[in-house]
Amino acid sequence: MKNDFKLVQTTRGGQLTDRLSDDKLKQSIADNMGNMIDLAKDIVDIKKMQVQSDACLAKMEADRKMLLAEAEAYAIKKNSDIKDTVNKMIFVQNLLKDFYKYNQNGEHTLTGEEFTTLITNILNTMER
Repeated sequence: MKNDFKLVQTTRGGQLTDRLSDDKLKQSIADNMGNMIDLAKDIVDIKKMQVQSDACLAKMEADRKMLLAEAEAYAIKKNSDIKDTVNKMIFVQNLLKDFYKYNQNGEHTLTGEEFTTLITNILNTMER
């Protein structure tokens, strides 16, 4: 009887355990497939929102640059307009000084209305 059987090492136990693990894994995947699909949909939706956000940010950046350019152009134009107005005021001031300087004796008799008309005509000519 001693020679009837022999103990031999086997790997069947390991294979059986691996098979059970594979079966459990397959079953877990099958059980959670709906969750995984929902998660994948959520990831796609998040990526879509990210692309939309990036596009919106790019448009906002382009609009910001356009507004800055328009504001700069407006400021330059207004600055030029202000300089023109100041130059006209200085010109009128010089005309008044000269008028009163040379008309101290009352020799040149221009009425205030005539002088106003004269200055207005000169300024209108300067605007052209």
